Amino acid sequence: PPTPPPAAPAPTPAATSRERVGLEAVTAQVHGAAALARAFGAPWVGIQPGERPDGADERDALREARHRLGRLALAVVRYDVGLAILPLGHAWSSIRTIREAGDVIEAVGRKSLGIALDTFHMHLAGSRPEDVGHLRARWIGLVRIADAPAGDPETLRDAHRLPPGDGVIPLADIVSRVRALGVGATAVGGCPLPGAPGEAAGWAKRLRDQTAAVLGAPAPAGRR
Repeated sequence: PPTPPPAAPAPTPAATSRERVGLEAVTAQVHGAAALARAFGAPWVGIQPGERPDGADERDALREARHRLGRLALAVVRYDVGLAILPLGHAWSSIRTIREAGDVIEAVGRKSLGIALDTFHMHLAGSRPEDVGHLRARWIGLVRIADAPAGDPETLRDAHRLPPGDGVIPLADIVSRVRALGVGATAVGGCPLPGAPGEAAGWAKRLRDQTAAVLGAPAPAGRR
């Protein structure tokens, strides 16, 4: 069978940061990613928030994010692709939670702006499955599924991502709530490959099978 198009190119980092990189430089990166997405038939371009500026509170950070993401969402319109915010759950991130991302999308008010849900970063940020219900179906462009080990989420990094079902995140609940919105977004397993090249094939199959098991799981009791 033909290979399906990618859901989105690799996300552009620091899209909301005013200190590390200028808006014009980020805009140029997004133009390039959007052109690549269109060429390959990918419907979305991913972007990651930058660090919250020194001395800025949550309100300041979100105001800055609205300004920047409004311009970036306008930039991708000509390519007929969407711009998906991937909230990062780390304490330094200017957009940590899916609720914050939803507030930014609502405030910007452009149809080209959406969200990429990442279950691992939801866990890091302390987001709950119920928070999915505060999003609109048309906003959700991609769902990245990964589990996390038990312990303090603030100590976790992307290298700690686990295959679905191997950790403590209520993945079936999150997925069922996404489906309840009527979302038909692409879902992918979001875990790093092991270091040894010879393990990649078996790892990929395991990741695929365990992701499929989460996607095929019934809604938790009381959620049907």
